[in-house]
Amino acid sequence: MYPSSKPIDPSVLRLVQEKSLVRIVDDDETVAKSYEFMLRCSGWNCRIFNSAEDYLASENVQIGCLILDVRMPGLSGLQLQQKLEILEREIPIIFVTGHGDVDMAVLALKHGAQDFMLKPVDPQRLKGAVFQACQSDLLHFLRSQKEEAEREATSSLSQREREVAQLLAQGLLYKQIAERLGCSERTVKFHKARIAEKLGVKTSAEIALRLSSTAKNK
Repeated sequence: MYPSSKPIDPSVLRLVQEKSLVRIVDDDETVAKSYEFMLRCSGWNCRIFNSAEDYLASENVQIGCLILDVRMPGLSGLQLQQKLEILEREIPIIFVTGHGDVDMAVLALKHGAQDFMLKPVDPQRLKGAVFQACQSDLLHFLRSQKEEAEREATSSLSQREREVAQLLAQGLLYKQIAERLGCSERTVKFHKARIAEKLGVKTSAEIALRLSSTAKNK
């Protein structure tokens, strides 16, 4: 069971688990393996790192989350979080510590941590946090893929198609566009059909939304 305001759809849980890898960074091997055992028994794929440095050296970009101890030899958990921020290696982080305080928690959350827990952690809370973190990362990945596909589709427009699309987005009629571009209304309609096909939309309003969305996501 996972603590949540809403029941988790089992099919959604399975999908998130299939796509995700839970990284556990803790210098205490016993603690790390206890998290791994608990999560694997619940269907999660896990990988243990004994230090922040070991994690930084890994190149795995699979969707998932990071369960991170705060106090470790070498780089601390908070230092690793800041290092990942600098490197633009985005991943949801769940901090666990036996030495936490309010200031430490505030700092971690301010820099985007998903959760901050004191040891010994509550198993149900940890599993719930892992689901939320991995689901968030998966949704972020899917949104990024969608935005990239939309950018590629928009960039595939020819110069004339782009001109027609921009004028359609401004609300001009076929006749007005034809006069503006020095062509026939039939040609404008042909270009619109091609634009709609390439962008996967149907109406002028959808074309306008796609151009606006693509411009914002550049």
